[in-house]
Amino acid sequence: MAMTRRAALAAAAGSLLIPGLARARPVLPGAEPRYDPRELSEVPNAAAIGRRYWVPGLEDGYVPQGLTVFRDEILVAAYRSETSDQDSGLSRVFRLSLTDGALRGSFALPATYGHPGGLAAAGDVLFVANSGRLLALDLVRSCAGGECAPLGERLVDKGMGPSFLAASDGMLWFGAYRRKGEATLYRVPQRRILGEDKETISPADATASFPLPLFVQGATFDRRGRLWISQSSGNRPAFLSCLDPSTGAILARYPAPGGIEDLGCAADGKLWAASEAGSRRWSRWATFYPLVFEIAPDKLVA
Repeated sequence: MAMTRRAALAAAAGSLLIPGLARARPVLPGAEPRYDPRELSEVPNAAAIGRRYWVPGLEDGYVPQGLTVFRDEILVAAYRSETSDQDSGLSRVFRLSLTDGALRGSFALPATYGHPGGLAAAGDVLFVANSGRLLALDLVRSCAGGECAPLGERLVDKGMGPSFLAASDGMLWFGAYRRKGEATLYRVPQRRILGEDKETISPADATASFPLPLFVQGATFDRRGRLWISQSSGNRPAFLSCLDPSTGAILARYPAPGGIEDLGCAADGKLWAASEAGSRRWSRWATFYPLVFEIAPDKLVA
């Protein structure tokens, strides 16, 4: 009888424990997943990648999506799913130490945020993007005991997404993930989420908009005010692009690890990202790289 894929993986995982055999994986901070015994994949621009941590919650089926840097923490939003046909589920934000990847805690997101594609920190406020919705949370005053009380929430025209999210100078920058057709980046004042107005956010609220490439999964601003976006789709090649936020023009484009999702920027200028390639939901992909990882922009090669 032919061995099933699950049995084959289990057998291979067992071989990793045989005394005398070389360890197939580097020792990284975080909970190493046991459901898939593969070595980490070789990825483009590996020389630009610094610290690497296992994505939190992998064994429980969490799939990383949104990411941002808040003070000395990396925040990762993830939803639970183990099958390719389930694209949403119970979602949490995990708080990792920027320095060593230690898990400092987590909190649940509302049930309506089943696919939290983007996170962005502005001061003490965390903005969360989910298609058709934007949520604002006070990370310092309202998050305790595994829950956060909302500061504000707005419905969003689904034509605008938001599938990803970045924050800068009182503005939120977001758009919808597109595989074909035309994609657009919108700039909307943060006060539209935090203010008293309860109207659905529409393109008329945007103070600027620019065309975007397809397959955008994440966005962040660096210390120089440049906008970075990540692009990926399944096992296709992935990219990081640097944009001029005043025109939307692409300044540079670099190959990136497959499955790359959202981006964040630390105070030292390093970018941070997460990949969903190798999560339980996407363990059938050729790329196995379910990590939160640091990127040095000045070491990227086109």
